[in-house]
Amino acid sequence: GSTSGVVTGVAAGTPTISYILNTGCYATYPITVNTTPAGITGTTSVCTGFTTTLADATPGGTWSSSNTAIGTVGAGTGVVGGIAAGNVTITYTMGTGCFVTTTITVNQTPAAITGTNTVCIGLTTVLSNTLSGGLWSSSNTAQATVGSTTGIVTGVAIGTPNITYAMPTGCLVSVNITVSPAPASITGPTAVCAGSPITLSDATSGGVWSSGNSSIATVNPG
Repeated sequence: GSTSGVVTGVAAGTPTISYILNTGCYATYPITVNTTPAGITGTTSVCTGFTTTLADATPGGTWSSSNTAIGTVGAGTGVVGGIAAGNVTITYTMGTGCFVTTTITVNQTPAAITGTNTVCIGLTTVLSNTLSGGLWSSSNTAQATVGSTTGIVTGVAIGTPNITYAMPTGCLVSVNITVSPAPASITGPTAVCAGSPITLSDATSGGVWSSGNSSIATVNPG
C-alpha cells in the first residue's frame, strides 16, 4: 500500500520495499515472502473414539489442535482423534510461521447397545441405546429384522446377523444377534385331573420343562 505500508505476500521471494520522501530521499527494507502451505485435505468430520487423517501437499509442516479436549492431532502425522462432541480448528504450520487451518466437527458416537443379544425364530428381543435420534438396521433381514425406530429384533432364520444403530452424522455402533431355532410344538393331552399325571413331549431334544404356575400344575423339568 503506497500510503499504508501494508505488505501482502504474492509469491515466494525476497523483494525490497522502499519508502520515498518528496525530496527523493528514501529508505529500503528487504522482505522475505514465504510460501503458504497448500490447502488441507481429508474428511472434516470424525466420531468420538475414532480417527480421520488430514494431509497437506506442502511437506515439512507441523499439525496442531486448538482444543485437545475435543480433538487431538498427531504433530507429524495429521491423524485427528475425536475426543468429545464439538468443533476444533486444526492448523498446519511451516517453520516459517506460514499456516493454513481447517475446522473438524467431532460427532458423538452412540453408547454400546444394550439388551439381550439372542432371539428365537419367530420371537422378539428389544435392543436400546442411550443416545436418541438414531436408526436401527439389520445386516441380514433374512435372518433377523429390526424396527428402524424401535430396536425390536425379530428372529427369522438361524444365523448371527449384525444389528446397527446409526446416527444421522454417520457415527454408529453394532452388535451381533444370535438367532436360534425354536422348539417344535408341544404334543400331548391338554387337560389333566387333579392328582393324576399326564405326559407331554417335544420333538426337539435338549430342553427343560417348567410350569407357569406350580400351585396349579407341576412338571418334571427333565
